[in-house]
Amino acid sequence: MTGNIEKSEKDGGRKWAPWYVYAVLIIGGNYIKQSLLEDAPVFINVIATAIVAGVIFLLVTAVYRSIFARGRRSL
Repeated sequence: MTGNIEKSEKDGGRKWAPWYVYAVLIIGGNYIKQSLLEDAPVFINVIATAIVAGVIFLLVTAVYRSIFARGRRSL
């Protein structure tokens, strides 16, 4: 267990973007989604919310890790 903590500290703990980046983008994406699906049934709205949150989570993580990996390679 401590091996994971040591590895995380050695990498700088930059595997994930800060929580507020995810929160702001997911909330913004849901506002946009809500304006497009205003009159949709609840079931469709829930599915769309899960898709929006998942896609934004994956994109933020991929971009964040690619930026960090690029910065680490140049060192």
